[in-house]
Amino acid sequence: MLEPVSAEAGAAGPPPAVLALLEAPRALAEYVSFVALARLLAVGREGHGRPVLVLPGLLADDRSTRPLRRLLNSAGYTAYGWRLGTNIGPTRRIISGMDAVLTEITDRHGEPASLIGWSLGGMLGYDIACRRPAAVDRLITLGSPLYSTDPRQSRGSPFYDEYATAHLAEYSRDSWRPPAVLSMPATSIFSKTDGVVRWQTCLHPPGPLRENIEVYGSHCGLGCHPAAAYAILDRLAAPTHPWPKFVSPAWLAIHFPAQPDRTQDSRASEIA
Repeated sequence: MLEPVSAEAGAAGPPPAVLALLEAPRALAEYVSFVALARLLAVGREGHGRPVLVLPGLLADDRSTRPLRRLLNSAGYTAYGWRLGTNIGPTRRIISGMDAVLTEITDRHGEPASLIGWSLGGMLGYDIACRRPAAVDRLITLGSPLYSTDPRQSRGSPFYDEYATAHLAEYSRDSWRPPAVLSMPATSIFSKTDGVVRWQTCLHPPGPLRENIEVYGSHCGLGCHPAAAYAILDRLAAPTHPWPKFVSPAWLAIHFPAQPDRTQDSRASEIA
């Protein structure tokens, strides 16, 4: 069953233009902070070689996720890029290619992989986690508009639509919606100052295995953001049974707002 999304959510437009204009300088500042803190972020982490597959955003490739994968490797995980070139959306080659990469990883390690998806990569990650739950132990998304109902809610829509004719029919805008429930923990990391997608479209509905973590940041910098990286490492290390809620550290308070329990219900009232 596909999950219905409120009419109020569909009425929203893109984020304010000023946030979009400031995306590049903010992303650069976040990357500088990430590089400065990367070694500290990895201290004391024990990934035990667990596999993590990182999926890039729209019109990005594995180069965009390289800094994050380096951090994951230094924290003891075995991080993989998707090796499918530029992400142009759910084409037959990309959907089948992700399945092949995930199969290769799980066969090599003998255990499920963790998925991290940035923006459109998170939407594709959600899809494969739904289709292959035994191969995925958790999903972490970065600025992914999983619950978008209107192309105007993302400034990336015109670029996405350039490739729509190559997308599989079952992934058209009218039919591609995330289902109501994932069987594994799902964390959405989002920013209310996202200049590309409406942040409310990134929020999971309430549930024991769902969580929304807010950071101060841009959209284009979320994959190289110190607070997002801390949250990623924390969520990767968390046990899945029971699934503990995220607690932000005091030493990164400048990057983390207070973490209210934001749900899809409160989301609808705040859009517009």
